[in-house]
Amino acid sequence: MDIILNLGLVILIGIVAAKVLKIFRFPRVLVYVVVGTLLGESISGFIHPDLKRIEDLIAVVSLAFIAFLIGDIFKWETIKKVGTRAIWVSFLESSLTAVTVTTGTILLAKIGLIHVPYPLATAFLLGACAAATAPAATFMVVREYKAAGPLTSYLLMAVTFDDAVGIILFDIAVSVVRVLLKGEHVGFLFVFVNPAKDIFLSLIVGAAMGFILSKAEHYFKLKDQRMIVAFTFVLITAGLSRQFELSPLLSSMALGATFVNFGGKVENTFNSVETWTSPLLLFFFILAGSDLNVRLLSKIGIIGIVYVILRSFGKVVGSGMGAFVAGAPKKVQKYLGFAMLPQAGVAIGFAMLINTMFPELSFIPTTILSSVVVFETIGPIGAKFAIFGAGEAKLPEESLKSPPS
Repeated sequence: MDIILNLGLVILIGIVAAKVLKIFRFPRVLVYVVVGTLLGESISGFIHPDLKRIEDLIAVVSLAFIAFLIGDIFKWETIKKVGTRAIWVSFLESSLTAVTVTTGTILLAKIGLIHVPYPLATAFLLGACAAATAPAATFMVVREYKAAGPLTSYLLMAVTFDDAVGIILFDIAVSVVRVLLKGEHVGFLFVFVNPAKDIFLSLIVGAAMGFILSKAEHYFKLKDQRMIVAFTFVLITAGLSRQFELSPLLSSMALGATFVNFGGKVENTFNSVETWTSPLLLFFFILAGSDLNVRLLSKIGIIGIVYVILRSFGKVVGSGMGAFVAGAPKKVQKYLGFAMLPQAGVAIGFAMLINTMFPELSFIPTTILSSVVVFETIGPIGAKFAIFGAGEAKLPEESLKSPPS
């Protein structure tokens, strides 16, 4: 089949599936992943092999745009409005979740409960992937029940900053795993100094490009021109990072954060970029789903269950501890973690990057993609439990037939 025809059919199938399955309130991201799995090599093999060959490029570009859009949350007015407490909660719960999954995986591998190749590398990558939280499902629940109050305020900010923390943790994990898989000694220099240097330089590159973009946009008055210039700067920033072996994710996030604070009509630019990249992200998630090797599901059953349990425990306990340390109200400490379970977009991106960077760990993307189905199902239920438990839902629970997806 012609590759362009195949591309068009793949995207069309994804759109139609999302439209049809909307009646069951399935999240669109989940639908795209499932479609990709059905069209992937392990089931139907419908996706053209040449499309799979550019998967690495699609993953980097798509994640660069996701990271750029995440940068929008770092508007200084927003940070001042919510204060630093919510940011601390997000940082602490993400880090504690990563530590929980990493440590738990190492211990269970040592006692022989789980059997995976390269257990240390597996533990670091699973821990980093566990940190990210998908805000879409949580936002939907908050809107559905018109929730408002301290818990809701902390929740919305925490899930927003989670992906930013997750990107940093993932880059650290990748640096460590590269050393582990080479069989070299893992010393302080490799574990902390080198990742810190890469993170710092990535942020500098992104911030510099963001400042230039904020000045360049003044010379382009039309909405389409602003969108094209922003689009170009995202590509250049991600490309520069790859050229110098830095993080395209962090640099793109810094690009967005700097632009949102120094630019002019940034809302229009962000909205335009988000609209334009919708087809790209749709194809990205379908490609991600195509990496789900159903033949491996029976072999990774235990590691998948362990990941779901450890991440759930880490989110609930880590959120409570983070809220306690930050001095958040008691009902925030008690309920926040139950609303932090959803996982989708950024974690799927991490899975794709792992698949291309570490092919010897191909079971990890399958584990992550499988767990997304679980977390996108139980996540909205946990969010509903939290906002009703905290007494912040504005609609009576008994008047609602079922929780939103």
